Amino acid sequence: MYMISFIKKWFFKLVNFLFGKSKIFIIILGWFLVITGAIFLLNPQKARNKLLGHGLGFLKGPLLFITIYLVMLLISLGWNTQATVLKILSLLGAIIIVKLYFSLKKKTYQKLAEKFALIPMPVLKSFAYIQIVVGGLMLILQRRIW
Repeated sequence: MYMISFIKKWFFKLVNFLFGKSKIFIIILGWFLVITGAIFLLNPQKARNKLLGHGLGFLKGPLLFITIYLVMLLISLGWNTQATVLKILSLLGAIIIVKLYFSLKKKTYQKLAEKFALIPMPVLKSFAYIQIVVGGLMLILQRRIW
């Protein structure tokens, strides 16, 4: 997990170094924030879906990492034995773990959708306003805000 975190931080620093200080990137990002904020203001359901996608992405990463780790562990334990029955059982176990991952991901999405459905419209509209303000400030100041 540390290695994945290290790669993500390194990649973010690289992209920030390459594009973060360039004026054209800041202008494109600013306009993107303003336009998507206006779309979210006109249709708050899109803002809810966007926040739901971010929430699911936050939970999906560790779940996927644990699934891959368990599958690799099970397959490597099965493959280190001489019995073909254990090899077949390890493959079946790996398939079951992958199926459990997809069902757990689906249930997680449903639970998050239920929770995000409770977000009132004024909160979603304020999210859209904040996004418009941040994009506008980026266009005015010609620099990144965060």
